[in-house]
Amino acid sequence: MRAIAVFALFFFSFLVFVSTGSEAAPAARPSEKVPPQAAVSDSVYIVQQGDTYYSLSRRFNVPLDSLQQWNDHKLQIGQTLYLTSTGAASHKKAATGAAAAQPAAAPVASGRTTGQYTTGAGSTTASASPAPAANKTKSRIMVIPFDPYLYFSDADDEIAQHSRIPRPNIRYAFRNRLDAMLASREYETIHLLGDVYRDSVNELSSIYKSFHYSYQDNKQSKYNRQPVVQANEKGSATDWLKRQKEKITNKDAGPVPVAKNPNKHYGVAVKDPSFFDRYNSQYDIDYYVFINQFEVKTIYENCLDRAAQNYQRDFLVHYSIYDSTGKLISGNKVNVPYESNINDVQRIVSDTMPGMARRVMADLPPGDK
Repeated sequence: MRAIAVFALFFFSFLVFVSTGSEAAPAARPSEKVPPQAAVSDSVYIVQQGDTYYSLSRRFNVPLDSLQQWNDHKLQIGQTLYLTSTGAASHKKAATGAAAAQPAAAPVASGRTTGQYTTGAGSTTASASPAPAANKTKSRIMVIPFDPYLYFSDADDEIAQHSRIPRPNIRYAFRNRLDAMLASREYETIHLLGDVYRDSVNELSSIYKSFHYSYQDNKQSKYNRQPVVQANEKGSATDWLKRQKEKITNKDAGPVPVAKNPNKHYGVAVKDPSFFDRYNSQYDIDYYVFINQFEVKTIYENCLDRAAQNYQRDFLVHYSIYDSTGKLISGNKVNVPYESNINDVQRIVSDTMPGMARRVMADLPPGDK
């Protein structure tokens, strides 16, 4: 009987030891590393698992090629990613000891800011506060992007399928990239689109309600007397084809629809009388660049390669430029012919947007260099 009691006591002690050891085991392990959380300031971001340059360019509304260039085409988990050219430049200067006296960029506090501030072409700085008149060093323009409802395209299905992105994202790729490229070294630029730290969607929706759009006669800028479209080799061939068709077309076919009239554009008029005063006082704007409508149209009549079923595809932007008093400086449209067989959105953007933006900006007067 005594032997049974001793055995039971020994067995009970063994169970207590095992259970205690198993409970203590996790505490003895080294604590697992917690992945760093995304830390966003006005110029940097900490790269997380699953991030790609393309997803980050869409998330922060920063051009893909600029984001890659500012970060030397490197992308690793935990890397400090620079979202602005000034942030990248400051880092490189600090690394060489040339910018030891420059203070680090302060994080942006939560809350609403009122503009993305661009000091020149390719230089984009998301500012935590408006660029006041006291800080003005050059003539200043404000860019108002086109309303997403004023985007019309017959090619988004093909582009989305080839680029492997959702169809609605196509319009925003064109909208964001064109907006970012509407900058000049001769001007300081205020962008209402693309600020990471504010609700630009609601602000722009409110602004659009103060506008009225209609087809208007083209108004050529007195600062730019060049043709609307510069003819290249492909353009010349297309123009020749159109002229040949015009010779055999029935001239009594009726009037040209207003949307196809080369002498008219889709223009904007500002209904809100306080619009110019409000932004003039806030930013001391000299000129306003309105992007009114964006169109992508496949011209099946102009076949570039019949064997490959490659047709001409037109990228067309309508715009208006006003001065600070509300006087119309220019109202026109730019058409960039392209190929329907090219459906990679990044290539389309790279091939079409720079020339389109330069043509719009050419209607502004010479700025401060």
